[in-house]
Amino acid sequence: MTLRSSLIRFTLATACTGFAAATLAQTAAAPAPDAKTRMAVEAAFAKADANGDGKITKVEAAKMPEIAAKFDALDKDKDGSLSLAEFAAGYPAG
Repeated sequence: MTLRSSLIRFTLATACTGFAAATLAQTAAAPAPDAKTRMAVEAAFAKADANGDGKITKVEAAKMPEIAAKFDALDKDKDGSLSLAEFAAGYPAG
């Protein structure tokens, strides 16, 4: 076996290992919420946001007992309202 063929084999083996590692890393990543779930959360948020200001107050959240019960825990920045992200964290799945 010549030096050139050894170098080619080494390069191919290294490339295959790199592709395998990249594929494994992509497979292990946590899946993002599917479009249907995201749309359901956004629709519920829009419905609860009675004044359309892009946030949900305790008064607005009172219409949704599941959210109202954990409002203070969901309000991570403690500004007295829920952003879409804060709301989504507490929105019941399903």
